[in-house]
Amino acid sequence: MDRTLLLLINREWTNPVLDWVMAIFTNASLWMPFIAIGAVLLLWKGDFRVRSFVVVALLSVAFTDGVFTQSMKKLIHRPRPHEALAEVREVSLQNAKPEILALVRPLRIALSKPPSGTVEGRSFPSGHTMNNTIVATLAILFFGRKGAFYIIPAAIVSYSRIYCGVHWPSDVFVSIILGVGFALLIAGLAAVLYRSVARRFWPDLYVAHPSLVGASAP
Repeated sequence: MDRTLLLLINREWTNPVLDWVMAIFTNASLWMPFIAIGAVLLLWKGDFRVRSFVVVALLSVAFTDGVFTQSMKKLIHRPRPHEALAEVREVSLQNAKPEILALVRPLRIALSKPPSGTVEGRSFPSGHTMNNTIVATLAILFFGRKGAFYIIPAAIVSYSRIYCGVHWPSDVFVSIILGVGFALLIAGLAAVLYRSVARRFWPDLYVAHPSLVGASAP
């Protein structure tokens, strides 16, 4: 089932427009400068709720991506589709410095070759999927229905990992579940820590904002 769905998404349900969309959404390096600038602006200009969201999101992604995801990749050691199968479409932007220049160059599309030798598998979990799922979940927790709009780019990024041949569908599916779980866990821990610390050291802040997640006091 995993292989069948992979090949449908990666080789059958494709077209040139989707190739470009998926290659752009799957390229984290392309988006990183915009994400960094956006985070700085939100921390600078945002209100308490926005700043709290950014801090919790950054801490969550830093832990899961830097510790959990990397550890699991080494432990499970699962080959990526293009490493395990022949003729998987590998879709990506061209290398460019700065990355944005890749948008004016032809896409790099190749078919994987039959596997040979030992492969250092890093397919599970999908860091892109987990990171974006965490942000989407936290956005809903902090901003409700408005935050739910982030589900759209998160879903596209997750789908792009299968489309571009770098993750199995099961990698993405399980990573979504893990992302939601980590987001809920870390948000809960952050809320408990905030109440404990703010109540003791910043009582005025606590009176104005008794809850880290949810509606603030008027």
